[in-house]
Amino acid sequence: MINIHLERGKLLLAQKRLADAEKEFKQALSHAPNDAYAMAWLAECYLSGKRYAEALELGQRAMGHAPNDPFLLYTMARAYFYNQNTKKAREMIRQGLQLNPADADFFLLLAHVAFYEEKWQEALDAAEQGLEQDAENVNLVNIRAQALVKLNRKAEAAQTIDYALHKAPEDSYSHANRGWVAIEQSRFKEAQQNFREALRLNPNNEYARSGLKEAIKGENFFYRGLLKYFLWMAKMNEQNRWAVIIGAYIIYRVVLGIARNNPALAPLTYPIIALYVLFALSSWIAVPIANLFLRLHPIGKHALTEDEKMGSNIAGGLIGLSLLSLAGYFISDAGQLLFLGLVFGLLLVPAGGTFSVSEGTKARRSLTIYSLALAAVGIIGALVPSLGSWLIIVFALGIFAYGWVANYLIGQDAKAF
Repeated sequence: MINIHLERGKLLLAQKRLADAEKEFKQALSHAPNDAYAMAWLAECYLSGKRYAEALELGQRAMGHAPNDPFLLYTMARAYFYNQNTKKAREMIRQGLQLNPADADFFLLLAHVAFYEEKWQEALDAAEQGLEQDAENVNLVNIRAQALVKLNRKAEAAQTIDYALHKAPEDSYSHANRGWVAIEQSRFKEAQQNFREALRLNPNNEYARSGLKEAIKGENFFYRGLLKYFLWMAKMNEQNRWAVIIGAYIIYRVVLGIARNNPALAPLTYPIIALYVLFALSSWIAVPIANLFLRLHPIGKHALTEDEKMGSNIAGGLIGLSLLSLAGYFISDAGQLLFLGLVFGLLLVPAGGTFSVSEGTKARRSLTIYSLALAAVGIIGALVPSLGSWLIIVFALGIFAYGWVANYLIGQDAKAF
């Protein structure tokens, strides 16, 4: 017998009317409390609403009634994945593929799990296995392209995206993917066109919106080098990224030691030291400053969120206060203004880093507190001579440590859905 409430709920879920769909699924369960299929659909509704813990709890209850149902295994795999338990997600996928080896959706989910774990080759292999079962699956084609980009196989990625768009020319995600491939190839004008088309098809496509901003900023010569660095780092897994960060710092310390212990060689080391310091600072301050320029762009200004605009305003304000303080120092020779100018300038680092993190996240809250504390210490240290010496030292140490703290917090936060 067809469960009318269940069928109606599935239709409402497809229309993204989550509250109405939830009511229908619960009505279906009121008539059949042990219906694992209805529980699975209600869990899918919870997953769509980002109620991941509830979805997992409901799915576990459903498993007691139908442990070998492929649809329930798929739902459970997704629930474990979104609850950041990739080991259990893989277990559910393995069981599902044992029951139905030709189900492309399981391979797609496996590719997403591997991508999340930064295992690019495994993600590519899973996507290709899925495409052997369903060659027309545009989602599999897209994740195959993304894996190819991470593996630095850009030409193959471009061909893959062309195929996806041939199969689904109105797919917003495929147009956005093509834009990101164009960015990888430094074809920024073409990338902008791709992202604009993706946003025309789906104005809520944040993947395309963020790409559009990067494509516009990439036309700036000074930002372009940093963008290439960001893209290069994004191709590494977390361990290798930390190896690069720590390795660069060790080289900097070695070169600094050479400069201190060998005065004759010191002039040769200064460019390396200056380059490291400039790069370390610019990796945090470039984004809000680039957003300042983006606000002057006829298209780019519409791509910025209110939060990004606030970040660029704060960056502009800190630059202005720094320049005013330094100008006051040169006019009056007041040492406090010199320190104040340096404090405002260096505060661009925590300000830029904080606004590079999404609103509402744990990392954003932690970095906001860190940044405000640094600002208070630095400004008081510059303005109160009796406290200045040790507060300025604390401020300098805080600025130095910011990059390490922020990289850790951002890395942890990036794993959350």
